[in-house]
Amino acid sequence: MKKNLTLLILLTTFFVFGQKKKNGSIYLNHPAIEVVEDLFKAMNANDTEKLNELIADNYKGVAGDQMNKDAKPQTKAQFIQNVKNLHTNSLYFSIRNTKNSYPDAVEYKDENFNGVTWIYSWEYWTAVGGTTGIDYSQPRHTQYVVNKDNQISFARIYLNQVPYTETNKSQKIIDDGKIYSHHPNINVVRKFIKALEHDDSDNLFVDFDENAKTDGMYNDWGNDPGSIDDLRAGFESFKTNYTINSMDNAWIKFFEVESGTNYVQSWWRMSLTRKKDNKEIIIPVMFNHQFNEDGKITKHFEAWNQAKI
Repeated sequence: MKKNLTLLILLTTFFVFGQKKKNGSIYLNHPAIEVVEDLFKAMNANDTEKLNELIADNYKGVAGDQMNKDAKPQTKAQFIQNVKNLHTNSLYFSIRNTKNSYPDAVEYKDENFNGVTWIYSWEYWTAVGGTTGIDYSQPRHTQYVVNKDNQISFARIYLNQVPYTETNKSQKIIDDGKIYSHHPNINVVRKFIKALEHDDSDNLFVDFDENAKTDGMYNDWGNDPGSIDDLRAGFESFKTNYTINSMDNAWIKFFEVESGTNYVQSWWRMSLTRKKDNKEIIIPVMFNHQFNEDGKITKHFEAWNQAKI
């Protein structure tokens, strides 16, 4: 039995390793990589003459995430024109290798790829829409084919298309819900603010959901939000150093958002007295409050300049 088991292991090992077949070589340094680097320089400089030298006349460019089976490949003329358009219609355009990667040059033995070199390039694409301000900056992956004449004859590009879809929308005027000047949720926010102003601890959180989250400009970006208990403790700490004289509403609206979460945004003129020197301080304060279907506050967000007090 032991001999049979040993034989089985040897056969299995032979079978696994026997399936390997080398089909080319990968290079860290290669003249074709330099061609792609020259392409980046020419694109960044909007050097049409150099692009014309680097791009083969039979160039074909395709989008790796393209779902349209009838889409025609990009031509050499279209590629060069696209670079011109990027410099005309975009701000801050540049393309470079990402800092944490490097391109690979692959020469396949496969006769279908005879005489060409594939470059697998991990890039960072930077551009901002000149009229929309939309940021297209993102990592990009491109597979280039460099022919025997050191020209790029093919490119397959993988790029996040969401910013470009947003660009099409940004050329239009599209509504995203309704704004209300009077709404039951607005009334809830007013009552909360007045309870805070009048130091009414009993009624301060009556309209909050028990699992409500709290956040604000005081929190570092990316940190988890707090709880009602955290907000209550924050208010108590605040009151040890300041007295709230008044909170006058400057602006309040309820936003019924189709693509996101409904919320009440309000701006208040807050008058404070600092207890250590009895100085009156007036600051603007902004609140955003989100609600559930029962009209309870599920998220409290506040923004005000702590340096002013």
